[in-house]
This record gives sequence, C-alpha cells and structure tokens, in this order.
Amino acid sequence: MNLFSNTLIFRSELDAQLVAEQVDNCHLEGNLLIVPCQEKRAVELAISLAGVDLPIEEGASCLLPFPKHERECLDDDAPQIYVACLSAYNNGFLHGMWIDCTQEADNIQQDIEWMLSWSPCRNYEACEEWAIHDFQNWHGIHIDEYESIEKLAELAQILSEHGAAYAAYYEYDSSDASVEDFQEHYWGEYESAEDFVYDQLEEQGLIKNLENMGIPSFYLNFEAIARDWFIDSYYSVEESYNKVYVFSRH
Repeated sequence: MNLFSNTLIFRSELDAQLVAEQVDNCHLEGNLLIVPCQEKRAVELAISLAGVDLPIEEGASCLLPFPKHERECLDDDAPQIYVACLSAYNNGFLHGMWIDCTQEADNIQQDIEWMLSWSPCRNYEACEEWAIHDFQNWHGIHIDEYESIEKLAELAQILSEHGAAYAAYYEYDSSDASVEDFQEHYWGEYESAEDFVYDQLEEQGLIKNLENMGIPSFYLNFEAIARDWFIDSYYSVEESYNKVYVFSRH
C-alpha cells in the first residue's frame, strides 16, 4: 500500500501550508498536500481549524469541492441550467453547478466564472470553456448546449411570470415570442376549444339571449363552431387531455 495515497489540491500554497503544519506524515508541494489515507480525519480537523476552503481530492470521479450552498440554485421550481467546466470534462472529471436563470445575465455569468474558478484542472490549464449539460423547469422549451446567457435570463424571467402558457407560445413560434406579442395573442387556458367557444359566446351575451328566446345552449354545435374559428382566427396548444392554451392568429 502506498503511504501517500491522497493528493489534496488547495486554492493557494498558503492554505496548503496552514493545513500541513497540523498534520503528521504529509508531503507539501506548492498548493498540493499528499497525505496518508489514515490521516483523513486529522486533515479534516486541520482544515476546519485553519479556516481554509475545502480542497479538491485528486482523482475523485465527481468534484464539487466548493461550498455549493453559496451559489448553487436551491429553488426546485426555478428555470435553471447545469453548467459544466469543459476542461474538467475533457480530463475525465465531472465539475459543474446548477445555476438559477431568473437572475440577471451578469449574475449568471458570475456564477459560471465562480464555478470555473474551482475546477480541478485550474492549476494545469486555463479553465474558461463551459457548456450547458442539463436543464430543468423550462416547461418543455429545449435549451441548447451553448445558449446565450442573455436569452436564458430573459426567457427564465418571462416563464416565472407566465409559466407554461408562454412556453407553449414560444414553442409554436419562437421567432415571434416577445412578451408583448404573447400578451396580445393569448386568450387564456380552457378545457377544450369548445369550452373556449362557449366562454366567448357567453361573454358576448349570446347564450343568455338564446335562452331568453327559449333555445337551450345545447342546441348549438360548439364543436362545429370551434372547428370554424380555429381554422383562421385562433389556434390552441394542448397541455394535457383537459387543458389547452388558446391564442389568436392575428
């Protein structure tokens, strides 16, 4: 068994030195501290007493050495992206962080740069390249691997306000999916196209007028009316078996 089996990478030579002073049988090389396996608890105590940042353990399969709670997105419902360091990824390490995209674009960029600054490869090469390797809470909108940060921030804030209805509009025609256009074309959420027709006729007072004439509303063919309306004037996006979002075409 190799006595010096764990190599810890600290943020600075001073951090490594402060810990090394409190641990027996260790070997110090710059900001690298090589320690025996049996000294693990002693190293953990030394790190705590020295008040330094947690080091990276060289060779770990998944490296998130930084205190994630300081930056990582903790809102389970927020539109977010998992950004990975490509230098680490190309060297066989998994290093990245979930980032809340409801922030301003500058804050998202700062989170990415902070994550890169903790890369396990930062001591060997420049860690500047990143990519989006996962995403969640975007209501079905696909996020590209190299999506614009500015676009993500804008889109996330709109989704936080308008939710799945805006996502449906965006997916139907993302080239014309500004908030203003959405608000102009969105008519609401309904159980079906027929339900939308009934609601509109009721709002216009036509249902009541017919009933005053002794004609029950069930005599109307709402399915046929909806079919005509949704040819030229409206379109719907189905969210589930009993939920559709209705938009005007013009």
